[in-house]
This record gives sequence, structure tokens and C-alpha cells, in this order.
Amino acid sequence: MVNYRFRLTGVPPEQAIKMIELDPNKTIQEVKKNVQQEYKLNPILAIQFIFKGKVLPDTMQFSKVGIHPKKDVITVMATQAGG
Repeated sequence: MVNYRFRLTGVPPEQAIKMIELDPNKTIQEVKKNVQQEYKLNPILAIQFIFKGKVLPDTMQFSKVGIHPKKDVITVMATQAGG
């Protein structure tokens, strides 16, 4: 388990950044569930991880992204699908 730094867009700074402990062998899709729980986000929201200007694909393994746990920040963007 490794601690990664996440930053949620659109919330006050004191709520935006969280250190979340993750298993880097999980897929992006699995990690999104952990992040959703940590930020207490509504399950109907669509979550995207943005790293170095790219949206990370759900099927990719988290460890394959090349994120440095001590230096890098993963941006979390939660959007509500139009109904």
C-alpha cells in the first residue's frame, strides 16, 4: 500500500487535497471507488483522474501510470452526467 496525493477540483482548498492509501496494482476503476469514499462523493457522479494533462483510462493499472507518490498530485474531477 502506498500513499498518493489527490486534489479534488471545485472545492475549498482545505477539502481539496487528501492523501489516500492505495494498492498500486489495482486498476484506475478500482482506485476511483476508494477515492469516491474518501471524498464522500455521490455515487452518481462520474469521476475522472487527470495526470499531466491526460485523462487516465479506467482499464489501466495504477502502477503503470508512472505517478511518483511523494511529488505528484492526481487531479480528481467529479461531474454529474446530464439527465
